[in-house]
Amino acid sequence: MNKLIRILQAPALAAVLAMAQASHGMAQTRPPSEAEIKSFESWFSQHGGRAVPKARYEVQRAEGGADWRVTAWVERAPQRAAWRLCLAQGDGYAYDATAQRWSGTGRQRQYVWLDRSSDCGVSPQRVHLKQPLGDRDIVTLLEQQGTLLQGARLLFAGNTRCAAQRAHKFELTAIDVTPDQFYQLTYESDRGGSAVITVRKRARELTAWAARC
Repeated sequence: MNKLIRILQAPALAAVLAMAQASHGMAQTRPPSEAEIKSFESWFSQHGGRAVPKARYEVQRAEGGADWRVTAWVERAPQRAAWRLCLAQGDGYAYDATAQRWSGTGRQRQYVWLDRSSDCGVSPQRVHLKQPLGDRDIVTLLEQQGTLLQGARLLFAGNTRCAAQRAHKFELTAIDVTPDQFYQLTYESDRGGSAVITVRKRARELTAWAARC
């Protein structure tokens, strides 16, 4: 009987260990410094060939690492999709701290957001779409992400790395899809941390399924 119990418990234990390893490997983040922003704006004004844009910045480093990787993402003109959905392409630019210069990375991103205006104008919340999704699925996730975040706060209490961030203010920054077709929503905290919420879809119902920080 004890052997049977151990066999039954093995998959659950493996899942817990995998989740712990995934959370341990999450990158550290911080907002860009004023100097980093000014540095990019100055470089872009000389090399971008157009007006200096309001860029979105990513500043990350591996947990325990010493060097920060600074990337600026510049958005192109947005386009209207179905319903309230807006889309825009983003081009990446990276900062080489050793050479103290910026350069294009050749990488591109798709950003999505909801906006009722006809020209998909200024939105405070652009979200990086990491995997292709149908317009209806994107709209549903964007409309329900606030409710999903609130549901996930209950899961934070069961994760020692998330518990301290349970009451933080978060903003959705990315949408991804796992190999087993779960959604993953990445949120950035106003205090510099991040959280990834796994979402299960059944029919039209979305449920916060797991969280790591």
